[in-house]
Amino acid sequence: MTRKRLIFNVVLILGIVVLGLTLWLVRAPEPAPTPPQTVSALAPGSVTAMEVHLPNAVVELDRSRPAATWQLRQPIAAPADDVPVEALLALAEATPTQRYERGAIDDETTGLDDPALVVRFNGQAPILVGNEGPTPASRYVATPHAMLLVQAEQLARLPTTWRNWVSPTLITDNADLAQLTLPRLTLTRGETGGWQVKPSSADRGADYAQATIDAWRHSRVLSLEPVDASRERIARVTLRYGDDHERRLDVIEREPELILRDAERGIDYHFAPHLAAPLLDMQHPDTLGAGRVRSLQPSAIPLNPAGEKGDASRPD
Repeated sequence: MTRKRLIFNVVLILGIVVLGLTLWLVRAPEPAPTPPQTVSALAPGSVTAMEVHLPNAVVELDRSRPAATWQLRQPIAAPADDVPVEALLALAEATPTQRYERGAIDDETTGLDDPALVVRFNGQAPILVGNEGPTPASRYVATPHAMLLVQAEQLARLPTTWRNWVSPTLITDNADLAQLTLPRLTLTRGETGGWQVKPSSADRGADYAQATIDAWRHSRVLSLEPVDASRERIARVTLRYGDDHERRLDVIEREPELILRDAERGIDYHFAPHLAAPLLDMQHPDTLGAGRVRSLQPSAIPLNPAGEKGDASRPD
């Protein structure tokens, strides 16, 4: 090999090495992996409004910010039950297990021609929920662009009537309750947060007053039913909030169920009968000991005690 050819080969090899290094240094960056596409294109936690089409009603819900409490806006204004709300939020954030072209499976199988549920998140295009899929707890779901198979265990328990989207408790934990007027006594929140009881003859101490407020916040209904207008009230309860708004509940019966009517919302709240005493009479034997139960029987608290003015049970 001549000296000139050797130099040529060395230069060629160096050129190839330099070109390779240059291409390696300026190579295009690898694209970031595409996150799995969820049923809704909205970012997790960003849903602040939902519209739910049920067989006989449209339920509209919203919250002022992602961390706020959900409220019904239609067909009535009321706090929403967390269970169905969380089921819908889980649907919005679900990752499909299978994607199909629209029309790839017949409507009789998917049920999407007559969906059991139609929902909009933040006013976007409707999402249709159809029949159960081929795997346990799966459902066929249709978006404007595709048909999906989604694992949606919670949807099986979704209420089909609007009343069951209402919170099953009478007062939310964050409600600014200022006064609770029961048939025989009134509890008023003091400046330090404690509860004052009137008439004084009904006052059993701070622990009983707080237990009564807790019962109103945490007792859950057996069922929510349409108002039965044929039945008259036997007493009335008035809740006054910090903004001076008042809510009135009529006591319809105490046994065999406790029924409290919210005429404005058109709902009868049905409770187990053992909750009548904690909710209406400030009686809490399970919480505070049974030794003082006798002194807390409703008959022991007069409707208009001697020396006390006013009648807390008088209807408005």
